[in-house]
Amino acid sequence: MKISLEWLNEYVDISDLTTEQIVHELTMSGLEVEEIETIGPKFTNIITAQIKKINQHPNADKLHLVDVDLGDSIKTVVCGAQNIQEGQIIPYASVGSKVLNRKTLEVFELTPAVIRGVESQGMLCSQDELGLSGMQEEDGILILNRLYDGLRPGMKLEEILNIKEDTVIDVAPTPNRGDEMSVFGVAREISALFGKPLKTI
Repeated sequence: MKISLEWLNEYVDISDLTTEQIVHELTMSGLEVEEIETIGPKFTNIITAQIKKINQHPNADKLHLVDVDLGDSIKTVVCGAQNIQEGQIIPYASVGSKVLNRKTLEVFELTPAVIRGVESQGMLCSQDELGLSGMQEEDGILILNRLYDGLRPGMKLEEILNIKEDTVIDVAPTPNRGDEMSVFGVAREISALFGKPLKTI
């Protein structure tokens, strides 16, 4: 049974406990924890940028040179997407950011790149490259200002999308402990183990 620690915290305050403490005490009490998984955004260091100018790449018909405003600087990115327009606010990855390879879905770190003789100072991202889905139907760069109001260059994408890191534990209740076969049941056990009040919502 998989249980989110963020969800558990809604029933009992575990903010001052480490994952290791919780896992140890639950296991010692007979509720074995089989696996611990950290979940969160699949990307790192992605911010919003506004497209200021789009020029044709001098050495490639299907590529553009896109000037983007990051809030504190302007960068030029080589981009092949056909759905971009000046004024749009889109996700921007700088060198050192982590995104997904669209073909393999493996995470990789962005490195400096020269594309057809022109340096690309980062990357404009699609929803697939961010590990997201269902945000827009069209292929190409994710157009954020169609989805959210009040955006400006330089905002962190995980804050806009409200993606938080969480820890999920996989517990194995024994057949005689039916009371532990729910999130509230595990919260009640933690409440007893650590002497913390149980919150009812």
